[in-house]
Amino acid sequence: MPQASTPRALHSRAPLLLSVAGGATFALTAPPTDLYPAVIAGLALLAAAVHDAPTVWRAFGRGAAWGTAAGIVGLRFVPEVIQRFTPLGSAASYLALVLLAAAQSLVWAVCGGITSVLLRRLRAPLELAFAAGVFAAVGLPTVFGWTPAGLMSPWPALVQLADLIGERGVSVLFAVGAALLARAGLAAFGVAPGGRPLARAPAPEPRSARRRLPRAILYPALSSAALFGLLAAHGALRMAAVERASAGLPTARVALVNQAVGPHERWQAKNHPQILRTLHELTRKAEAGGAELTLWPEAAYPYPLPHSARQAPRGGRAILGPGVRGPILAGLITHAPPVKAADGVEERNSYNSATLVLPDRTMQPTQDKLQLLWFGETVPGGAYLPWLRRIFQKSGGLVPGAEPRALTLPREQGPALRIGVLNCYEDTLTGVARRITGTLTPNLLVNITNDAWFTGSAEPELHARLAVMRAIELRRDLVRAVNLGVVSWIDARGVVRTREESAAPGVTFATPAVRDTPLTLYTRVGDAPLASLLALAIVVGALRGRRSKVKASPEARGIGAEARPLAGAPELAPPDAATQAAATDVPLRRP
Repeated sequence: MPQASTPRALHSRAPLLLSVAGGATFALTAPPTDLYPAVIAGLALLAAAVHDAPTVWRAFGRGAAWGTAAGIVGLRFVPEVIQRFTPLGSAASYLALVLLAAAQSLVWAVCGGITSVLLRRLRAPLELAFAAGVFAAVGLPTVFGWTPAGLMSPWPALVQLADLIGERGVSVLFAVGAALLARAGLAAFGVAPGGRPLARAPAPEPRSARRRLPRAILYPALSSAALFGLLAAHGALRMAAVERASAGLPTARVALVNQAVGPHERWQAKNHPQILRTLHELTRKAEAGGAELTLWPEAAYPYPLPHSARQAPRGGRAILGPGVRGPILAGLITHAPPVKAADGVEERNSYNSATLVLPDRTMQPTQDKLQLLWFGETVPGGAYLPWLRRIFQKSGGLVPGAEPRALTLPREQGPALRIGVLNCYEDTLTGVARRITGTLTPNLLVNITNDAWFTGSAEPELHARLAVMRAIELRRDLVRAVNLGVVSWIDARGVVRTREESAAPGVTFATPAVRDTPLTLYTRVGDAPLASLLALAIVVGALRGRRSKVKASPEARGIGAEARPLAGAPELAPPDAATQAAATDVPLRRP
């Protein structure tokens, strides 16, 4: 008995094991493995794992298992970061990794649940059901919002449709291709999506049976290959068109600074004078190299300033220090005026800001970070529930900016730079980038980031990959000034033109195009058209599925009640041919 129960137990756990294997495979896309096709393979395993879940909660659990495995493998740098900057030991840091991965997995649990509902209850095709599930998953907020499309950005030809349907839309297409592969794999085991046995021809027609089973495998596989082939072909043509359109555009010479200041050193007052001297030295080097604009990373300027300041400091705290003429786009912390909360507590709040300092020392109104980092800068929901924020920040803390503001740099030669600033991880957030670009219509995108907390891990590289999607979605060049991370220039095709990753202070030069071109379709309309098409397709698929079910019923085929399966028999198992013939006394015929 134990020997017989072991294979049965393994079979019952196969979907869970498949989920874990799929999540781990998906995460192999991240450095240092960089197996980009693993994105599609991992998604295909997820689709195969949830297709036959007997309940929504089982599908939810399988999606959670997939997401947790993906998080543990993809976020494997987290324990090292925790041990480096906290007193927590090895056991606690790995426990934190598991908890973070489990929290991140909830979006994929939702994906599994939605796929199951659409597939089994509404009888939608697997490809459509899984696409809707992935669309929901990549649209939900997480701490690290990594998407299938973003992870594939090193192959930019595959993600060029992002200017029409966005990063989420491209992820949906990847899900369709992965579901087609899952369908082919299931057919190889004689199973159709939903757990139904694969339809076979009756016994008298063995040649037809031999033809149908390979077709059930071959057609979905070829369809998946055709989908990715079309994406690549369209991408190549689109990239060539964008490159041709860029030929006559004006450019700007921009210097990207990495001051290489550690995360602890930045906040120690004794280090502030040296940090500022390093920034001045790097800026003089940039201006000697012909820079029209120098970018300092997120919170690089070490002294806080009033949020309303319009004149740059002088003397020992000068932004335009000795030998520095400007202009400088600087990341800094600004203080808001103190305010009294309803409970009488005086709050002193701050902004994570960027400002443009012109040669005459005037400072433009700041562009404040709109989306604060969960658990690093705020608590989820803190922007909408002040009482929740005060639990963790009793006397104030960082607060998000109210609205986007463009930083404008007049130029003697060429058009003025109208700059949209994406602060820190905002260049990984589709919604924030769309809001800034749709409101301001910038002709240049700038990202300022401090990745010092993740030095030596995979996070800076993953951050840089996701940033590529913003350049494609918005069709604007993006330049990134990063402290102890990936300094880069990404053109409007999503091609990384310049890249530097160093632990030493340095300056990287870029010549991005100044694009006063119309906003992309995705910038204007976002995800609404795709969501509407998915909803319409689900309704149509559900109606067709119900009609097929009615046609396949015994009454629709004209078969009497005596030929129906006995109560308690498997719902999807067809009656044996010989039994059916004996019961009806009529020759077998095709329905």
